[in-house]
Amino acid sequence: MVYHSKILEQASAAMQRGELDLAIQSILDYQNSSNYSSSLNGSDALLMGKAIFKKGRFLGDEDLIDQAGKWLEQFRSEYLENSNGAKTEFLLAEVAFKIEKKQFEAAEAILEMAYLESLEASNALDQIRVYCAKSQLEVSRNAFDKALDYAQRAKKTLYEKELDKNEFLLGEIYYQLIQIHVKRQEYGKILEDSKSLLEIAKRRKDVERELSALNNIAIYYAHKSDYKTAMRFFLDALEKSREISHRPIASQCLINIGTIYAHLDNQREAERRYLSALEEYEDVLPVNTRIIIHNNLGNAALTMEKFSEAQDSFTKAYLLAEKVNYKEMQAQAAAQLSRSHIAAKDWSKGKDFAGKAKEFLQGFGDLNGKQINLINLGAIHHYEGNFDQAIILTSQGIAASKRLRDDSSEIRGYRLLALIYRELEDYQQAYHYQTIYAQAQERYLREKRNRQVIDLEIKYAIRDKQKEIEQLTKENEFQSLLLEQSHHITNQNAQLLQVNEELRQFAYVASHDLKEPLRMIGSYVQLIQRRHKEDFGPESKEFFAFVQEGVSRMNSLLDALLRYATIGKSDDDFEPVDLTDVVDLAIINLRVSIEETGAEIEAVNLPTVRSIKSLLIQLFQNLIGNAIKFRKEDTIPVIKIIGEESPEEFVLSIQDNGIGIDPEFQEKIFVIFQRLHTRAKYQGAGIGLSICQKIIQRVGGRIWVASAAGQGATFFVAFPKVKENLD
Repeated sequence: MVYHSKILEQASAAMQRGELDLAIQSILDYQNSSNYSSSLNGSDALLMGKAIFKKGRFLGDEDLIDQAGKWLEQFRSEYLENSNGAKTEFLLAEVAFKIEKKQFEAAEAILEMAYLESLEASNALDQIRVYCAKSQLEVSRNAFDKALDYAQRAKKTLYEKELDKNEFLLGEIYYQLIQIHVKRQEYGKILEDSKSLLEIAKRRKDVERELSALNNIAIYYAHKSDYKTAMRFFLDALEKSREISHRPIASQCLINIGTIYAHLDNQREAERRYLSALEEYEDVLPVNTRIIIHNNLGNAALTMEKFSEAQDSFTKAYLLAEKVNYKEMQAQAAAQLSRSHIAAKDWSKGKDFAGKAKEFLQGFGDLNGKQINLINLGAIHHYEGNFDQAIILTSQGIAASKRLRDDSSEIRGYRLLALIYRELEDYQQAYHYQTIYAQAQERYLREKRNRQVIDLEIKYAIRDKQKEIEQLTKENEFQSLLLEQSHHITNQNAQLLQVNEELRQFAYVASHDLKEPLRMIGSYVQLIQRRHKEDFGPESKEFFAFVQEGVSRMNSLLDALLRYATIGKSDDDFEPVDLTDVVDLAIINLRVSIEETGAEIEAVNLPTVRSIKSLLIQLFQNLIGNAIKFRKEDTIPVIKIIGEESPEEFVLSIQDNGIGIDPEFQEKIFVIFQRLHTRAKYQGAGIGLSICQKIIQRVGGRIWVASAAGQGATFFVAFPKVKENLD
């Protein structure tokens, strides 16, 4: 039972960190283990359903979400009746599933059941969670007043029951409140709650809630026109969302970053981010969001005077909006299509779309797009010579632009009025509007220059960070050279050591994380074989054997990479090490292969050096093991280890009578995963000598080889003398 609990706790913690494959694999491993007992209470099935559901949401994968539903259904049918404490947990998981599938009435019915359950059990914690789930349901229904009421009830109960130290509950309440503030555009309340959620999420290592907080803090600063700060938070959220493959949040970040660039008049960068969002995440973007992206792409193209591209994007927005009956965006897209055709001097199409936009805009009041279309109509009447009507419509467009805070359209209107009055030869009015136009244009250009400065600051900050990464990478590549030539440059050495540690950590994490999907493949293969072995023919069995062999070989490679990545990871100190003891321990570790081959090993005149004992055991074990492995056929391996001394260092030679190494390959043998022979002839990952070289570098020595093909090999290992060693 303790084992069962520990496994599920580990899986749950992995879920919280966003490591969903690890969570799923942990549950699968447990279900395939000898300790598994399906009679416990089905909590593994419930947790599996929640993990797969979360992964489905992150990836935007409906098939995974449906698969999660099946796991939840299994729990309902097999375990719910006797689940005791897990009942509310299950009901809330089922509610989340129903909300995702937009089955709101079903979700509401389940929540009522969960609420009654929490009241009956006098469980305040569950009651608060039910209030939060009810709030989420109302957010999904766009009923924000109801959502706020439930969130406030949750908060009130939290403090009444003195549960305000429970960071999980507090975080869930903040999460609900922030969603409501954003939807209601209550920007003053967003920042404080988002900062509180961010602190809690970081302490709890809850990556999804951390992402939500980062994204909403960025939205707050963007609304306040603090684009530098907003960009920093959006980029942080984008990086983290990509790390855990949370595609919906990653897509939102890209869109928001694009919108910031558009506000900063960097239309090329805005266009690039919008296109990236469509190319990478179109399958998870709601149709309304795609409409807005196409509209934004049209705006960017129109600003850059790429009229054909603008028309293509606005047309896509218009047709998509028409398909889903999104009248507001149909109106806006039609107005923008009219504007782009007018800009391209295609007055016929401009007039056609202006008429459509006018029809859509009726009844909407001051909807964004109205100001654009009024000025479009003014421009069309001016073109057709209807100056009085052109003046009326353009003036209405300017007034609407002021109400909607659209500086660009307001300036466009003043320019058009100045042109109309000039053609009417009313030079006083023409001068009046030309002056207003010039002043407004100057203000707009001044603000534009300020925005461009911010854009440059953002660009240079990002570029500096990229340069720093590139520079550190280059420094790492030339680490050996720098260490030899830069004894007096302490700061540079410290930087290099830091970079080296970061790369080692990267190799460790990469190789460790690669094992998770591999273990999942292996587990599923074993599961299929166990359940369907009677159905397999000879060919199927052969294919499964190939899969198992491939998994095993890949596991070996990853194990080798892990060993390579963790050389020097221990904090063991340098100490006097008797190499005679080291060789004796290496021989004990290799006793099986020594007995099988009858290998003869002689070690003489071995010194005591100042080094790290655990690493030296691994070094000699690898070198002796290689000498045994690469022996000649029908020949007993003979290995001699001899120590010699010079004024500066101790040099050991490890000589064997094996197959030898051709001189042209002697540089390659220390390269990781380098093999000189086929796997069928000599087993191994091709990493043993790479590990030897890394150990020697770690302890400050040297390693090299002298050999010829068919004549055995002699490896030399040199340890520098330190005066403390010799006392």
